[in-house]
Amino acid sequence: MIVTCPNCSTRYQLDAHALGPHGRTVRCVKCGHTWTERPQTDAAPVDDDTDDVDVPDFGLDVPARPPRGGRTPAAARRRERGRARRSRKEAGSGLVGWGVLAAVVIAVLAGLFFLRAEVVAYFPPAKRAYDMAGLDTAPRAVVPGEGLKVLGNPTVAFRDDDGVLVIDIEGEVQNVTRSSRPVPQIMQVILLDDANSVLTEWKFRSPVSVLGPLDKFPYRTSIIDAPRETRRLQVTFVIPEQG
Repeated sequence: MIVTCPNCSTRYQLDAHALGPHGRTVRCVKCGHTWTERPQTDAAPVDDDTDDVDVPDFGLDVPARPPRGGRTPAAARRRERGRARRSRKEAGSGLVGWGVLAAVVIAVLAGLFFLRAEVVAYFPPAKRAYDMAGLDTAPRAVVPGEGLKVLGNPTVAFRDDDGVLVIDIEGEVQNVTRSSRPVPQIMQVILLDDANSVLTEWKFRSPVSVLGPLDKFPYRTSIIDAPRETRRLQVTFVIPEQG
């Protein structure tokens, strides 16, 4: 059949089967005009799915039929990208999960190793497993002075007593742990000059022997006939030698 563009009157030879029983939108190749062309009344009916008819390229603007199921190549590519993103996300989540599990296992093993004395004290049957591994489970001896802290700068007062320099010192010591700690019997004050050289050491007795968790105790002493070159001082414990 002959198809004529109503805009520029260009004529085309077209197979009537391409229009189908209800007509199709066609486009003029010359001017680009589109219109609906319907089949002639005397054309033989077509008993077929006309979407599948191959139409010659004579200006027909017949949209391509998508693959069955509505799946176009672009949609398939989007689905593939979505599956790839989900796979990467799942892989990343798996790695994070394994990392957390490894950290927990390491923390538990470290606790069982370093706190083995406490573990055996809480669960005595565990001692057999430690003995088989050759690990000592005896509680570690607490060194006197360990866990005790001389707080801040002590209060220092210089006075002259009949030509003799006396230094009065007051301060506090705190147990910074959550268990009772033995206090060394002897404390000392170290006097220093401008060059931080030791001038002398003054020893005095601690007022307590044991300090409870997070407790404090005050100390007080007076250094008689202190060197007049004294510029600063340090307060420490005298730790007895072991053995």
